[in-house]
Amino acid sequence: MAGFEDKEQKRIETLSSYDILDTAEESEFDNLAKLAAQICDVPFAKINFIDNDRTWSKANYGNEIKETPKEVSFCYHTIQNDRYMVVQDTAKDDRFSNFDFVVKDPGIRFYAGVNITLEEHNLGTICVLGQEPKKLSPQQLEALRTLSKEVESRLELRKKNSDLARLTSFLEASVELMLIANPKDRSIISVNRNKGKLFQDLFETKRQVKLEDLFQEGDYMRTLKEWDKSGAKEPFHIETSVHGKDGDNIHLEISTIKKYGKWLITVQDITKRKTIENDLKQEKRFNDAIINSLPIDFYMFDEQLQLMRWNKNMTKNTGYSDEEVKQLNPLEFFGEEDYERVSEQIQKTKGGSKITLEADLVKKDGTTEPFLFNAATIESNGQRYLLGTGESIRNMREYQNKLEILLTEKDVLLGEVHHRVKNNLAVISGFLQLEEFISENEEVKQVLSNNHLRVKSMALIHEELYKAKNFNEINFGNFLNVFLKVLKDKLYDKSKNITLQLDVDTVKININQAIPLALIINELVSNAYKYAFEGREEGDILVELKNAGDKMNLKIKDDGIGLPEGFVFEESPTLGTTLVTAYSEQMDSKIDIISEEGTEYRLTFLKKNNDKGSSASAFL
Repeated sequence: MAGFEDKEQKRIETLSSYDILDTAEESEFDNLAKLAAQICDVPFAKINFIDNDRTWSKANYGNEIKETPKEVSFCYHTIQNDRYMVVQDTAKDDRFSNFDFVVKDPGIRFYAGVNITLEEHNLGTICVLGQEPKKLSPQQLEALRTLSKEVESRLELRKKNSDLARLTSFLEASVELMLIANPKDRSIISVNRNKGKLFQDLFETKRQVKLEDLFQEGDYMRTLKEWDKSGAKEPFHIETSVHGKDGDNIHLEISTIKKYGKWLITVQDITKRKTIENDLKQEKRFNDAIINSLPIDFYMFDEQLQLMRWNKNMTKNTGYSDEEVKQLNPLEFFGEEDYERVSEQIQKTKGGSKITLEADLVKKDGTTEPFLFNAATIESNGQRYLLGTGESIRNMREYQNKLEILLTEKDVLLGEVHHRVKNNLAVISGFLQLEEFISENEEVKQVLSNNHLRVKSMALIHEELYKAKNFNEINFGNFLNVFLKVLKDKLYDKSKNITLQLDVDTVKININQAIPLALIINELVSNAYKYAFEGREEGDILVELKNAGDKMNLKIKDDGIGLPEGFVFEESPTLGTTLVTAYSEQMDSKIDIISEEGTEYRLTFLKKNNDKGSSASAFL
């Protein structure tokens, strides 16, 4: 079934190419139909063509019916046969006996049709019809065949004339000058001016009688003589230039073929095209100069990863010649260890991503050099290209290695410094504690105890710093857990039941904030232990440190007796309040105090993970 449909589709396409359907009546076809009826001695004759769904009559003799559905026509059955079909009595043929035009008016009882065949497809028929059963003589049937051949010839001629007219029209629209010349003396026999400027530019007021007068003794004339002498039958094409009547240089595209013993020459003015080409060449030279002046490699691959453009640096750095580098795929510039990674990055560029990667460039001699590559995909005129640059980073790698060595040495040195600071602070803390034990003066003992806790807090901060080996990542939660235990043990009063609660988020801050924050907490918690529960046997102290985006919130609260009426924190004469005020200012914050059902201190500060400056030294 599919084979029949394909064949039928090609038959319809062939029929359409002859432009005969739905055309006006023409006497040449009408006369052939009339002749067919007279030869076969019948009242009706038609020249029919069958398309997708109908049988259409180009010529009618004896009736005026122009078309019928193809399924109820004799001709549709005829084209299924190789050459012709004759039905001597339609009333006795089961295929047609029930057709309306058999059982009703006009009562067709006889049919004979011969196929009109072109390009191996049955396009239609020339047929005769009668109202009485009939048998055609061999001579009559042969005459119908002859008439079908005549229809075929006329259709072929019409198509050739139509094609010729289209070709002529195309030539006149696409070329500016057509010449016919005599090969013997190269004289110009005929000129189709085509009303173009080229004719006016090449032909002056006097007539140009020979090709030499028109084209001078240049490239075209030399090539024409060689071509004619060789006896070549194929046409030749050439681009050349001549001087117009005003002396201007005119660029021409000339095609020449030999037909009917004459030279047929078409000439097209391509001066504008040549000007554009020269401009493009000039622009390319300018672009090449820019690309070659780049101190880095430049490359451009098409969508099939064929190298399109590159600069001299690329051939210099790879060791390949221009011809060699042109044949290489971009992945061939990398070793096996980088192959998969580079391939993945190239695929990313096809998705629109810009990429930057470091990889070793493999040179022609097999040596490698570290390079930094940048690439992206661009589109131009519907085509996609991989555009990028490459730059050696050997010196940068060497410098980076030196920096890494120096950084390692610095880290070791800083670690040693902080280890020594921690140890020295521990020694000082020990001396203070020893002095406190020895002293019998309670006021002195209190001062020594306060200073011991301050030094101890700094020592513990340095211990966390030594563990982290990073100024910006001191685990303050760990510090608080250890320090508050020390502080509780130090200030423990057997006569009172004071509970210390800690609620701290995972907090990592730098040393410049960790030390003042630790000292603030030391002062406020120590004060709570010493003064908040006078006259009371129990109480609670809460230390809370919470993350709030890029800020931190500190809260220290007790449920003790509260602050005296009229108390102003900043005006307190004690060293502790002075230190707390100074430390909070250094942290760009301020202490807020709420004295209701105890005392609550609140401090909010901005985390500064990369904070540097002289403030660091204030606590070391």
